[in-house]
Amino acid sequence: MEAWDIIVIGDGPAALRAAASAAKEGASTLMMSANSLGAGNYSAMDGIAAPLKESTTKSHRDDTIRAGGFLCDQDIVSARVSDATRQIDLLERWGVIFRRDADGIPLVRKASGHTLPRLAGAGDAMVRETQQVLEEQCMRYDVVRRGDQVPLELVHTDQQLHGLISLDMTTGQLNSLQSKCVIIADGGYEGAWTGNTIGLGLDLALQAGLPIRNLEFVGWTPLGVNGTNVVLPIGLLADGATLHHSNGTPLDIELNADMTAISEAVGAASDVVLDARNMGESSVWWAQTFEMVKQRLGIDMNKQTVAIQPRIVTTIGGIPTDEHGRAITGRWSRWFTGLYAAGGSACSGLHGAGLIAGNVLLDAMAGGARAGEHAASHSSGAVHTGRAALEIALGAVEADLDLDMAGAEKGPVQRTGSLLTKLTEIMQSKLGSSRDAQGLESALESLEKLRDSADKIHLDDTSRLYNSNLLDALRLKAGIRLAIATAKSALSRTESRGTHRRLDFENQDNDQLHHSLVDVNGNTSTLAIRKGGSGAWALSPDD
Repeated sequence: MEAWDIIVIGDGPAALRAAASAAKEGASTLMMSANSLGAGNYSAMDGIAAPLKESTTKSHRDDTIRAGGFLCDQDIVSARVSDATRQIDLLERWGVIFRRDADGIPLVRKASGHTLPRLAGAGDAMVRETQQVLEEQCMRYDVVRRGDQVPLELVHTDQQLHGLISLDMTTGQLNSLQSKCVIIADGGYEGAWTGNTIGLGLDLALQAGLPIRNLEFVGWTPLGVNGTNVVLPIGLLADGATLHHSNGTPLDIELNADMTAISEAVGAASDVVLDARNMGESSVWWAQTFEMVKQRLGIDMNKQTVAIQPRIVTTIGGIPTDEHGRAITGRWSRWFTGLYAAGGSACSGLHGAGLIAGNVLLDAMAGGARAGEHAASHSSGAVHTGRAALEIALGAVEADLDLDMAGAEKGPVQRTGSLLTKLTEIMQSKLGSSRDAQGLESALESLEKLRDSADKIHLDDTSRLYNSNLLDALRLKAGIRLAIATAKSALSRTESRGTHRRLDFENQDNDQLHHSLVDVNGNTSTLAIRKGGSGAWALSPDD
């Protein structure tokens, strides 16, 4: 049985940042990803927000809180935005080539949700370079990285973590991995709406008995290309691209409005196009995007407009964490000992009920660093536990996996692709931009039937070696469970706030100014919002 100080689930910016930070402090650190190494994610697509040209962080803090519908944990927002400049400095020193202004410092532009220029980036190269430099930091501090490792179960006793069970698809073997800490950072479950990848870590936490926070909130972008799965970076708008109706009339909205407001305006108009033909010198930084659109869609963005529609690009809810990235269990004073989360898997308190541009990468960087550092500190004084529990769990997981792979003996054959299509249809129609009790109840009924169907999935490949069919099935089942929890959470919030819009409760209700929690059994509860560091509102909901 392998034993590690820290295991990090994921391979994107948050996971890499957490692993490097932990290993730097001397912790033996294993990173595992269900995908091949280097796949990462698109957390860095829109750049990173930081008040580089401001004397204080107050404006960035207030913009974040307002866009979050005052559902942010305000002390955590203050800490994150205060750390933003440092995170840019680190990325720059490690090798990210930011665009620069005439003063030689990273260029910041005014972007959605920001009242001042605050979005820094490297154009098309931001995703690639961020992934690369963080991978180099992991190499520098001897982080062990393994791809094609599928996490199957968190093993714990009374919410004291012992480690996890995983499937090594390179060998086909199930492994029990003892660990003092686990950091979940493999992203959210936006794939339930889009059909793309669904992270497994959030579902593992839910199955382990951890109540999950604020699942009713999702992140929208206005720049989804009609009829495709292509999403364009919001940085195009910051660099001079404009939004118009198809007849050429400008879209009537302030472009520094938050992404929820812009997405709503685009959705209401239904005939909006993105015009990137007059971006000037800035277009050079997006040449790869232009080329990708031309190759995939046959649209020359230098000469043609692109028809767009709003689209969900990320989930906001997730594992509830404190300022250290620790997973909390229903109230702030209780910790699921040894469990951490960062990035899209976490509900860190930064985003609240909505997003502003560049805060996703900021949260991944700052949150990953905090989780890695605290996990290393905790592990230095902890001992490995639960060897017997891990051995028992290994046998149980193997039996369950064999049963799942055998498929149903009776009834019609169910396949992953068709069930995923049904899942996305339910989520888009019932849990999209507009919701009501009738639609949510209908979604729950459909999702529970879908869960039963998913138990009868037929796998064409019954091997454990590089079995993508099995991985897809595991992700689908996780997505369905999280979708059911989302519907429960959405039903419990009887108001409209941020990205959660109820047709039957159209007003904001400050009596519901709290986080929502939902557990594996569908039970809902609440968690208080954290105010400023002094115990008073940093920005009052009455402002």
